[in-house]
Amino acid sequence: MRRLFAFLAFFCAFGHPAGAAVFDARPFTLDNGMRVVAIENRRAPVVTHMVWYKTGSTDDPFGKSGVAHVLEHLMFKGTAAVPDGEFSKIVARNGGTENAFTSRDYTAYYQNIARDRLELVMFLESDRMRNLRFSEQSFAPELEVVKEERLMRTENSPAALLAERRDSLLWGEHPYARPVIGWKKELAALTMEDAERFYDAHYGPDNAVLVVAGDIDADELKPLAEKYYGAIPPNRAPVEKKPFPTSYPVTGKIEMHHPQVHLNSVQRVYAVPSYLSKDKRAAFAFAVLEEVLGAYHSGKLHRRFIDGTKTARYAGASYDGFAADRGVFSIALHAADGVSPAVLER
Repeated sequence: MRRLFAFLAFFCAFGHPAGAAVFDARPFTLDNGMRVVAIENRRAPVVTHMVWYKTGSTDDPFGKSGVAHVLEHLMFKGTAAVPDGEFSKIVARNGGTENAFTSRDYTAYYQNIARDRLELVMFLESDRMRNLRFSEQSFAPELEVVKEERLMRTENSPAALLAERRDSLLWGEHPYARPVIGWKKELAALTMEDAERFYDAHYGPDNAVLVVAGDIDADELKPLAEKYYGAIPPNRAPVEKKPFPTSYPVTGKIEMHHPQVHLNSVQRVYAVPSYLSKDKRAAFAFAVLEEVLGAYHSGKLHRRFIDGTKTARYAGASYDGFAADRGVFSIALHAADGVSPAVLER
């Protein structure tokens, strides 16, 4: 499932990679510009229904970081046809599960449900694509939920705080420097109007991809997609995507000490080509390098620092190439007892 979601994120946001053949993805486009992808899998009479919007935290206006993620929460707050809080209840009553997530480059909503309930979730999702209701009564408490989420996942997590500072240094003025959940002060200052403007600008069929995977094929899906999504007009307030600022090499060092952390660790992070970069060969090379260096037991880092010098209790490498701009390659080492970070840095 993780592999499928990674593929879908790349497919929906950026195009038609070679991996489409692995999942037998069958794409087509509606008259209003919405792309649709059918991924047939007849192993069980169930489907996963997803809508991926080609927008994320990189589109947060300057000084209003976090608004894309706040809107994700508000998408469950109801329409004229589906009252506040009923979306999730309806899906659950029909035996399904659902969720949503926001990233830097895309925002996605999905439901897992029986094949004979597919039209129900298609109605629910298409309805909130253009008919979401905004009110201070729903916005204010949901903003507090997101602020608490930041408190729990970021403010109370030394690793997350370090990641924020690392990304800020690595990316500089690039939108990737901003946390998806938003900076604390900017998040607190967001208004309902900010969320509504973001919704009007970025949520529409011509800026979205519908994916249905499971007990269905493209011929079966097309009339349903036209019925529920085809009648929605293209985005009424389109916003032109701004080009990413030029990335320049940055060399910096962050040292962080936290009273809750008693583990010494060292991490090196590099901005590198992604799968969308002109030099795609470099992207595939970094994917291979991730395995060469970071594979458990057999990777060069494990063999050197854990099996060899015994100076680390963990050694790994990671490559994230699924990005609209540049990707990230990182190496991480957790020091063994009594070993200082300086030893690992050498």
